[in-house]
Amino acid sequence: MAPSPQPTLIPGHRWLMPLLAGLCFGLGYGVVQRLMELELPQLGPLGQSFDVREFPGTSLESLRLGLGPEAETQTVLGDLQRLEREEQQKQLAAERRRLQEELAAEQERQLQLERQAQVPPAPLLPEPTPAPLAAPAPASPPSLRPPTAVPVPDGLDPLTP
Repeated sequence: MAPSPQPTLIPGHRWLMPLLAGLCFGLGYGVVQRLMELELPQLGPLGQSFDVREFPGTSLESLRLGLGPEAETQTVLGDLQRLEREEQQKQLAAERRRLQEELAAEQERQLQLERQAQVPPAPLLPEPTPAPLAAPAPASPPSLRPPTAVPVPDGLDPLTP
């Protein structure tokens, strides 16, 4: 059996598949774009699918309306001094809270010290002298014989045959 000849690729054919894929994608994009521009009634509305909402917060126009007609010629500036005062007030309030907590803790420590000072100290009693220990009585060695119901004479050992 002879090996089957493999087709040889011409160097120019190497770019044929990516070129064909690019043409298909481009054609599809163009068709979809044309259909979107036509706005066919069968397809329904193709506009925005959500309502446009305003950005949250106070708008510049509402600030100008609140200041009156002379605000048209003036620029609207934020009150930085008021913001700095509010920040300082917050810092002072935090400092006061911290000082009050420290004062309360110090008062609690003082109360604890007063309570300890009010408790009379226990009277000092002389230490009792320990009694001399008596010498323990000599213990008899334990018997290695098992208890038996039958009395065994002294000369016989019940464990030996």
